[in-house]
Amino acid sequence: MLTGRGDETDRIVGLEVGADDYLPKTFSMRELLARLRAVTRRHANAPAAAPSDVEADLTVGPLHVSPSTRVASLDGQPLPLTPVEFEILMALARAKGRVKTREKLLEEIRDREWEVFDRSIDIHISALRRKLGDDAKNPRFIRTLRSAGYMLVDPRQP
Repeated sequence: MLTGRGDETDRIVGLEVGADDYLPKTFSMRELLARLRAVTRRHANAPAAAPSDVEADLTVGPLHVSPSTRVASLDGQPLPLTPVEFEILMALARAKGRVKTREKLLEEIRDREWEVFDRSIDIHISALRRKLGDDAKNPRFIRTLRSAGYMLVDPRQP
């Protein structure tokens, strides 16, 4: 965290809310470089993820989503998804057949605060539907449940 607030209380709060490091402004370039090297060393020495940590591929009818390669395909054809669209699709695929609220989707796909009336998720869902060849009025994959959220369904299931 790089900030203009350098009081001890501010530094403690910054670290407690999740910052890995806290650097108040008016710092020296040497200190910044030393801190960057320390973070790089920690990252390089971190143990590699165990094979059990790798999430399995998800399949919903003709839709296949691979978290390890970050590729989604429909009927064997790769889908040109943005990173946000891919994250939404992953969240919906993990909860296949269950409703995900807008708030829950936003919470799962983004690491930032959202406004109470943030409707950007609707725009991303619309783009995702278009790429899936889905129609909002007669959806095959992504159903909207009014006042509840979205749900990914297998088009081959009744």
